[in-house]
Amino acid sequence: MKKTFYLFSAAVLVLAFLLASAPAQPATAQATQPLLYIYSYSPGPNTAVSPWAPFDFTFVISNNSPAAAKNVVMTFSSEDFIPLDGGVFTLNDIQLDDKPGTTLRFRVSDYSSWKYSGVINATATYTDDAGTSYTSSFVFYIAIAQSAVASPTQTPTPGPATKPQLVISGYSTDVDPLQPGSSFKLKLKIANAGVADASNVSLVYGGGVSLAPNEQGTPQPGISGSTGDLTNFAPVGSSNVALLGDLPVGASVETEQQFVVNVSTVPGAYPLKVSLVYTAPGGTRAVDDQLITLLVYALPQLEISFYRDPGMFFNGMMTALPIQITNLSRKTTVLGNMTVSSENADLQNNTGLVGTLDPGGYFTWDVMYTPFGEGPTKINITINYTDDFNQLRVYESALDIEVQPPMEIPEEPIPGEGEMPVEPEQPVGFWAKIWNAIKGFLGIGTGSSTEQPIEMPVEEGFKNVP
Repeated sequence: MKKTFYLFSAAVLVLAFLLASAPAQPATAQATQPLLYIYSYSPGPNTAVSPWAPFDFTFVISNNSPAAAKNVVMTFSSEDFIPLDGGVFTLNDIQLDDKPGTTLRFRVSDYSSWKYSGVINATATYTDDAGTSYTSSFVFYIAIAQSAVASPTQTPTPGPATKPQLVISGYSTDVDPLQPGSSFKLKLKIANAGVADASNVSLVYGGGVSLAPNEQGTPQPGISGSTGDLTNFAPVGSSNVALLGDLPVGASVETEQQFVVNVSTVPGAYPLKVSLVYTAPGGTRAVDDQLITLLVYALPQLEISFYRDPGMFFNGMMTALPIQITNLSRKTTVLGNMTVSSENADLQNNTGLVGTLDPGGYFTWDVMYTPFGEGPTKINITINYTDDFNQLRVYESALDIEVQPPMEIPEEPIPGEGEMPVEPEQPVGFWAKIWNAIKGFLGIGTGSSTEQPIEMPVEEGFKNVP
């Protein structure tokens, strides 16, 4: 038994020795992802870039993994910086601890020139040995230098252009305010504010100027203003093209044109385009376009009269003024307070609110009027209202009347100085009539009617017979 035990132990030891001395089998290889990172980057020799000039952006990339990065493509993008070399960097592979790099040119965008820093984004795509695709993103922060005075750019600054510059220095109309249907004269003052003389100057109302080029594209003489916008203001008496001649530097010229406002134009502010066509030094034809603004109103059109015959007016006598206001316009009119006044007179109930008047509508008002003078007199009427531009205006009108002298009332005559008053004739009695008859029979006469009759009592008969 002991021999068998010793043999078994020896076999075990031999087997253990063989296993320990046998080479180890390699383990199954595990796939490893390449690890790319930015080793360093710089915007150039300065810590901050100029907002007005290009700069060199330098970076170094590295791989921190045993697995190599294949087919590396880096794409750069930014809202603050514009790439000048395309913004793309490519490389075949990057092994462990490799540090390849490159330099790309950028400049600050116009929208970020006022900022103090900006960002450049980079996206790297690559694969491993097995062809698996990976993506990594990187962010670069770049400082932008700001100063009180901007640095000059490399773009050359062009010198001042030696050419004419025609401007409308003033304009006016002979009718104010303008209303639909108004015929008015527009006066323009045109000056040459450039540094060169302008020749063969033409003015086109409404704009729409086209200079027909030749086959080589050079503008040729000739003006086409038929496409101008003259919807609201139409020229009358001549076309919309006026010839002004030559205009030297610093000189000015005035021109007039008759227009009419279209009756369909609603109240408002309307721009009128004006084109100035001229020949610059060297024979080049040029156009300077201008805009002027004309205001169109729709003021009330009223008729103020008497709605009945007021009769005659006498000095010192109160009379009623039957005033009527009629709306003659084609639209509704809103009127404010009406006031009636007159010189050298007393008026009562002479203020009232008119209100809204429809087209053809009317408003009546009776004013008590007492004049204190004679002859022709004006009855003044003022009405407040608001125009189409919310400005307070006053409508004024007047009625002409004739005031007569005071009315004379006949009076009883008054006896003059030194005249005896005439006694009223006394009635003739019965006995006086008989006495007058007897005197007439005897031929004595009846006497004056002012004589006192002799009374004859019945009992005593006739007394005091002469």
